[in-house]
Amino acid sequence: MKYNNVMVALENVSKVYGNDKVVDGVSFGVKKGEIFVLIGPSGCGKTTTLKMINQLIPHSEGKIFVKGEDVTKLDPVELRRSIGYVIQYIGLLPHLKIRDNIAFVLQLKKYPKKKQRERAEELIQTVGLPVSYLDRYPRELSGGQQQRVGVARALAADPEILLMDEPFGAVDPIARGQLQNELLKLQETIQKTIIFVTHDIQEAFKLGNRIAIMRKGKLITTGTAMEIVKEEDEFVRRFIGKNAIFDALNAVPIAQIIDRSAPRLFIEEKTLPVEELSKEQKWEFAFLVDKNNSCLGYVNFNDLDAGRKIREEKILPLPSTCLESRVSVKRAIEEMLWGGRTWLPVVDNENKFLGIVTFEGCVSLVTS
Repeated sequence: MKYNNVMVALENVSKVYGNDKVVDGVSFGVKKGEIFVLIGPSGCGKTTTLKMINQLIPHSEGKIFVKGEDVTKLDPVELRRSIGYVIQYIGLLPHLKIRDNIAFVLQLKKYPKKKQRERAEELIQTVGLPVSYLDRYPRELSGGQQQRVGVARALAADPEILLMDEPFGAVDPIARGQLQNELLKLQETIQKTIIFVTHDIQEAFKLGNRIAIMRKGKLITTGTAMEIVKEEDEFVRRFIGKNAIFDALNAVPIAQIIDRSAPRLFIEEKTLPVEELSKEQKWEFAFLVDKNNSCLGYVNFNDLDAGRKIREEKILPLPSTCLESRVSVKRAIEEMLWGGRTWLPVVDNENKFLGIVTFEGCVSLVTS
């Protein structure tokens, strides 16, 4: 099996306990910077598969590679220390302050004390908690806050790979949603390779770049959220449920369907020439942007004067709703339906114009 840019690869991996094969011939590759979600019913082998990657559980058959290295040829202790690991019940050491919990792996690796303190201060803020929490004990934090500390601890040694075993399963639904959002926001910055185990299909769709569904130790299918909801396998269809398409649309960002071909004209003066457009041009309007690529409005080509000039009074304001590229396709559809529009502009988090999302594009994503 050949993979490009792969950080973790399993080839026909099995785990046998006596006569029971709890993981049976599983193969997949996880690319650098990807969130890869393992999901399936209880007892399907997803947690065992996760633990075999860092050799907390040795595999019985097949091969496992981490960054191209066969894990059986690596020192298991060093392997585990080089991979971040976050579990459902956090596992913070109750007798240690948050500072020492975060820096625990760094202590094991004998990092200088100053480096440990600096890293703990950096990470506590990275996961959205104040520096003052470093002097608290785990019992003084809520479940959601403790889980954030667990993520910070996993990131302490700056591993390239994170293993996350139902990390948000023990917190209430509101905190769970917040933690999911924080993880996605954090991933934009840290770009780690994450293998994430869950039993919740909504969580899988929301977080996963790709999702792998397991059943009775076997890998049934792998794909994006939209690929999974189009699966014809009877077990997969039952497992994801009838409303899966809505869950998937709520998980897919419009970044995947932005039409970036929308013509742009740069404003330097109140009146400026418009580029010649061919008769085959599908666009009826162009977007006006400044030197910072912020969109100032748009103009219909039919409103151009004889000299193909744009008059200021003909510049139309953008719709009141501009969507950020991370907004879901479901939200985009809702906004267009409520506003009676067939398209909406898309901007990045710095309000720079990226293109538009169209109702036609949303429908095409579902039907293609």
